[in-house]
This record gives sequence, C-alpha cells and structure tokens, in this order.
Amino acid sequence: MTIKELETSLGMTRANIRFYEQEGFLTPERGANNYRIYSEEDVETLRKIKLLRQLGLPLDTIKQVQSGELGLDTALARQQRTLEEQRAELAWADRVCASMRSDRVEYATLDAQKYLDTLDRPAEGEGYFSLRKDSTPMVAYPWRRFFARWLDLTLYSVLWSSFGLLVLRFNPPDSLLINLLMLSIYRDYVTMLVVEPLLLSTWGYTPGKWIFGLQVRDPYGKKLSWTAAMTRTWLVFGKGCGYGIPFYGLYRYYKSYRACADCETLPWEEECGYAIKDTRARRCWGFVGAMAAMFVLAIFVVVQAQMPRHRGMLTAEQYVDNVNDLYHYITQSSDQVMDENGHWEERSNTIQLFGNGSPDHQLTLNEEGKVTAVTLTEEVKGQQVISDTTFSKQLAALSFAAAVGNYNGISWLRSGVLADISEGGFEDYTIQAGDVTITQTVLREGYQDAGGWLFAGDSVPEEQLYYRMEFTMTLQD
Repeated sequence: MTIKELETSLGMTRANIRFYEQEGFLTPERGANNYRIYSEEDVETLRKIKLLRQLGLPLDTIKQVQSGELGLDTALARQQRTLEEQRAELAWADRVCASMRSDRVEYATLDAQKYLDTLDRPAEGEGYFSLRKDSTPMVAYPWRRFFARWLDLTLYSVLWSSFGLLVLRFNPPDSLLINLLMLSIYRDYVTMLVVEPLLLSTWGYTPGKWIFGLQVRDPYGKKLSWTAAMTRTWLVFGKGCGYGIPFYGLYRYYKSYRACADCETLPWEEECGYAIKDTRARRCWGFVGAMAAMFVLAIFVVVQAQMPRHRGMLTAEQYVDNVNDLYHYITQSSDQVMDENGHWEERSNTIQLFGNGSPDHQLTLNEEGKVTAVTLTEEVKGQQVISDTTFSKQLAALSFAAAVGNYNGISWLRSGVLADISEGGFEDYTIQAGDVTITQTVLREGYQDAGGWLFAGDSVPEEQLYYRMEFTMTLQD
C-alpha cells in the first residue's frame, strides 16, 4: 500500500504513520520513485499499535512487547491495574464534585481543607490527578547537559588561546604550561559568567545548548532576563562546578549528576524551566563535529601563529619587524633585537661560548626598496668548537620565504622547508620554497662534524682551523 491507501484503510493520519516510523515500529521499503511502499506486515503492525494505543498502553511498553522483551499478557495486566487506579481516582473526584455542589460552595468562601480531610481518597501516592503533572517537566539527560557545558567551556578556551597566540603573541614555555592550564580554567569560567547570561537573555541558548536542543526559559516560557540568567550561571558555577576548585569541583559534578539523573530540581533551576527539543542521534553527532572543528581550529591557530606578521613583498623595515616578532614569539625573550640594518643588538650580558652569536642579516633591495635577497654569513678562524646556527637560518626563512610565498600555516608546515634546513646542518644544499631559492655553501678546514657541532680535529694546528658559512635566500624574478 501507499501511505494514502493506509490512511483510508486504517483511519490514521499521515502524521500518525510518519511518527510511528520515526519511533522505529516499522521500516517501509522504497519504490523506484523513492515513495514508501508498505507491506502487509507493516499494515498489521500499524493495526496493533492503533489498538494498543487506544487501550492506553505507552509507546515504550508497546516497543517492549514488539521486541519480545515483555509479554503482551503482562503488559495488558499492568494496564488493567493502571485503569483501576484511574477509575478510583475519577470516582473520588466525582464524589468531591458532588459533595461540593450539594454544599453550594463558592470559590471565595471555599474551605478546601475540609474536603481534602474528610473525603476518602482511595489511591495513595501518585494519583490520576497528581499535582506533579502541574510542574515544569524536569530534563534529566545529565550527560547531554554536561557535554553541552563542556563544549561551551572548550569554545571559550579555544578563542582565548587564539587571542593569546595571534594578538598578544604569548607562546608559553612548557615549564609554565601546567600552571597556565590551571589559570586558563578560571579564565574560561570567568568568561562563562559574563557570556552565558548575555546569550541566554538575548539568543536563548549557548552554543552547546543549541547543538543539544536544550532550552532554558522562565516560568512563562520566555527567555530569561539578564538578572535571572546571571543568577543562574553563578549558581551553576558554585553549586554545579564547585567554583572550579580541584577535587571539590569533581564532587559537585558528581552530586549534580546524581540529582539530575534522579530528576530532582537543581539549585539553579528553582526559578526557571529546562526543556529539550528532541534526543535524536544527530545532535550527538553535531557535538562530535563541533569538538572536532574546534580541535582543527586550535591546531590551525598554533601553526598560523608561527607565520610572519607582514606578507608579500617586504620593505627592510617589515622584514626586520618579522624577525623581531617571530624571535620574541618563539623564544619569549627580548635578550636581543635586530635593528633596521639587520644587525643584532644584545640587550643582555649573554656570553657566547661558541661562535659569535646570531649572524647578521644582509638585505638586498630593489629599486622600489623591497627585499629581494637575504644573506647570513658566518666566518670563524682558529676556534675549537662551532655550533650550528639552524635557528637563525630558520628564523630568516620564516621572516622572508614564508612571507613572500603564498603560504598559510598549514601549507608552510607541509612544505618542509624548516625541516630541510635543520637536516642540512653544515653541508651545502639548495631548497626551493615557492619563488624563493635557498642555498647554503659551507667551507670548513680542520673540523669534524658531530651532528649540530663542529669540533677541531686531533692535532690540527689552530691556524689551520677555518669555517665559513653563507646562507642566502633569493627571490626569483
């Protein structure tokens, strides 16, 4: 049958049939035109659902019966007990109504306690007219709510980290990483305290709540006021997250999880309602996709932060600014700075044990004052030990070759230029980085290569020790 024929045959609406399909009761085949084709088995399934639903059986119970987890006789017996309780409740309500009418009561003078105390109510505990039905439904789903907040905090962390790397140019060393990680947790909570109330009072969601379909509304179904949203977020921070205090925060998370799983009203939900649109699996996949996107963004920001500030054809001033910016970012040190002529100026009393420190950068300019070549030269005579200046050469390549080429952080990393420079060591090589040709020529006498270091050979006179390195980057026409 087609769905139109089903509607006529079973007396169901198209919306009913689609709903039962979404609930997984049946899976019709598709015809050549992609229309649903319902088999006799599908028709019988719908007839059974129609009967059992009209008997009042819940959908979850019908699913258990259909899958064989629950016998039909057991399910019907349960439903009979439920109907008996409802009949008793209805009879009780009927007697109350009759008594109140015979007493000719009026609302203004109604003594409600009199009828609650004297009339015999047969059902104990939860009844057909339970007052719990008049309360805002509690959204359990503690894991969805937890991951929604985790996504929000992760988003704040990624944005702050991006600001620190790209704008403030702060690249913390590993020795400070753990301490900064602890501080960043409070930074993210402070951001939550500011941003979340603003989002809830204007948009009605946070990014995490939007992905999971979670809504926070006031008792009238409207968006929270900024004051109410702020109060709620502070209670979440204190009662839910334990003020971010280690171990105590984990304890508060556990207590909140248990209360949420037991459908208790959490402290921050006394004056507002929490609802969920649906629990479709695509929302969980949306969360996974959002976390993956933030992870990719974080990686891209890290590599992009190592790219030069000025791009394209550079003036001497722009090149020097690239060198100083990248040197400070990578080393987080200001012990030396390059002047406008490419010379390094020491700002500390650093003692150079091997070599003459960082080699100066000789710039070649065209008629328009743009840099077309950069050369680093190092020449040493009679020195016993020479260290490799790989960092200086990589810094120059980043400041020039990565700037004039059409690179972003990812494409520059994939080009492998910095790795090739490192592997070149004290050997001659030529590397092509887009339109920039990088060459190194090395002349050495009396030295032995020990991987990153040159040591004077045994019994080699000092006057015979000689080392000269020329590292050149040239922009091709």
